[in-house]
Amino acid sequence: MKTKYKIFVVFFILLFGSMNAQLNFFKNEKVAKLKIYKSAEQAHQDGGIILALQLNIKDGWHVNSNKPHDEFLIPIQISVTTDFNKEKNEIIFPKPEDIKLEFSEEPVSVFEGNPVFGSVVKIPKDVELGNKNIVVKVTYQACNDKTCMPPETIIDTISFDVVAGSIAIKENKNDIFGKINFEKIDNSKKESVTTPIKSDEEPIGIWIALLSAFLGGIILNLMPCVLPVLSLKILGIVQQSGEDSKKRINHGIAFTLGVVSSFLILAGILLLLRAGGEQLGWGFQLQSPAFIILLTILLFLFGLSMFGVFEIGTSLTAVGQSSSNDTGFVGSFSSGILATVVATPCTAPFMGSALGFALSQPTVLALLIFAMLGLGMALPYLLLTTVPALVKYVPRPGAWMESFKQFMGFLLMATVLWLLWVFSLQVGAEGLLILLAAFIIVSIGGWIFGRWGNIAKPKPTRVKAMILTALFIIGGVVFAFKFIDTNVTVNQSLEKGNIKWQKFTPDLLSNSLKEGKPVFIDFTAAWCLSCQVNEKVAFGSEDVQKAFKKLGVVMLKADWTNSDAMITKELAKFGRNSVPLYVLYSGKENEEPQILPEIITPGIVLDALKKIGGF
Repeated sequence: MKTKYKIFVVFFILLFGSMNAQLNFFKNEKVAKLKIYKSAEQAHQDGGIILALQLNIKDGWHVNSNKPHDEFLIPIQISVTTDFNKEKNEIIFPKPEDIKLEFSEEPVSVFEGNPVFGSVVKIPKDVELGNKNIVVKVTYQACNDKTCMPPETIIDTISFDVVAGSIAIKENKNDIFGKINFEKIDNSKKESVTTPIKSDEEPIGIWIALLSAFLGGIILNLMPCVLPVLSLKILGIVQQSGEDSKKRINHGIAFTLGVVSSFLILAGILLLLRAGGEQLGWGFQLQSPAFIILLTILLFLFGLSMFGVFEIGTSLTAVGQSSSNDTGFVGSFSSGILATVVATPCTAPFMGSALGFALSQPTVLALLIFAMLGLGMALPYLLLTTVPALVKYVPRPGAWMESFKQFMGFLLMATVLWLLWVFSLQVGAEGLLILLAAFIIVSIGGWIFGRWGNIAKPKPTRVKAMILTALFIIGGVVFAFKFIDTNVTVNQSLEKGNIKWQKFTPDLLSNSLKEGKPVFIDFTAAWCLSCQVNEKVAFGSEDVQKAFKKLGVVMLKADWTNSDAMITKELAKFGRNSVPLYVLYSGKENEEPQILPEIITPGIVLDALKKIGGF
């Protein structure tokens, strides 16, 4: 455009624009109005949220595009800012139109009608949970065929909630998001916005979560990882049967407090670590080889005591024992702690959804749900010690208790054996051999205490025995930590039985579904004993194996034995933070996956497979 025409156009815009602006000021008219749509009401840390910004322009008017053909024209400017992220949020502009105006010799690049602009707001992984604000600012110059107005600015604010990764997010379905051309945005930002996986399970509320946690805690007593240790409480209950009711009730309350307080402490640590950005879930402590070293040594020493190598009473491994002082009550409290520690690898029915819900709630509500879980677990023992009608069914103490105690020792050693197997999968055979050597060292300490530390020996002898016992036990622990590499990762074989498992990755899942293949995912861990039982019972079934093979199901195993942030995030997509979790995709487009129960049988698996195809 020639210079003289440019000067004329500028003068024309300023003159008539000023007149028109004054008229519009008194009429209080707006040429364009902004409406904001968001992809969801909630978003995850290290995720994102999509905004669709619709500018509704009055008929007969237009706004200059973001890249007008002439430098003197004022382009539309859009900014999206947040109160939690300094990173610039990219704007996705639609394709503008070129139109011819009376005052312009050449076409002008404009937006007309109801153009939709897009933006992907990235959420940092360390942002605090809670309500967040997004401020959208649009500055535009509106024109019609004859005149232009001075630039005008629209500012609007919307809010959304950043929630924990364990909560499933409901997507706001609206065709307007289909008008955004995401090909123009960085792949890194597109990948940050993930659509949560939906399931057939209905979302639960706080009261359902509390009830589920309570029922799950009761059933937890029957889980294979808990039963061997909790069976030792029978000894304490038997010993208390002859005591007065007040002392018996105090033992039951002490055990209950030990269980509930332990659940609260574990939950508090878990919530604190997750708030710090760690991707952890229920049973997280057993993902640490260092923790298993301490736990196995402790249980091994208890087992030696049950066999009679040395005597520390049964106070630490039973609900409590007869005592004229507070020692028995401390033992009952301690046994509640021990029971909770060994219970965490298991997930009972009702627990999975309750724990997933808990970690998506404010801290107070989350701790309340964990407390209900502990109360449910302690309830049977609390009732046996506080309800007189139940006490009469408890056997009386007698000589038979010594044999029963030794038998319980075998169950305790079975728990140790299971933990050693878990440990070997984490650190390998060399680490297991070193831990077994540490067992020998600490057992010498236990033998010394049993031989010379008993009450029948003179006090100087007992003191020396206690010193030597402490040295051997501490020495065994130090020996284990010094020579075992707890940071090593062992590649585990996926070849089990007639099912050909593949290591789970999001890409493998995505590619299999794109090819229309059915997919089964087993979220598991070696320290989850109920997972191992399910694997033997359900996946060991010949009928189940044949059904998987006939339907061509892609079998993926997500092993959570060691800490794995990727698997934790995948669990969170289903609203879970614990294992086991079993997910079955049909491979059909837009069909939601099936979520199987925590405890599965061949019949349950076959029924799920029948829904995706006849066989």
